[in-house]
Amino acid sequence: MALNKKNRLKKKKDFEGVFKQGKAVKGNFLFVKYRKNGSGYPRIAFIVSSKVSRKAVVRNRIRRILSDISRTRLKELGPVDIILIADKKIIEAPREKIEQDLESIFRKLK
Repeated sequence: MALNKKNRLKKKKDFEGVFKQGKAVKGNFLFVKYRKNGSGYPRIAFIVSSKVSRKAVVRNRIRRILSDISRTRLKELGPVDIILIADKKIIEAPREKIEQDLESIFRKLK
């Protein structure tokens, strides 16, 4: 199941703001840029480039996994804009390892 529309980061100016003014956290499979927002709820975006995999099926599977894990953890996050950027190593990683990595990253954001 996908994220709610209000929890998705979509606008170009929001992306630019996170990339320019945001802080960074590195995990095993993910690089994360984040910054506080004034909306009162978290907004998340996922970037899985074609450098990770040339196949759209693989990239979309990774996005679905990240979206599903993030959706269950939304209440733990405060009002923050997050951009999750997948690393090439994420392809071989089992879902459990990705989930552990994302949980440790979310703990660092607090």
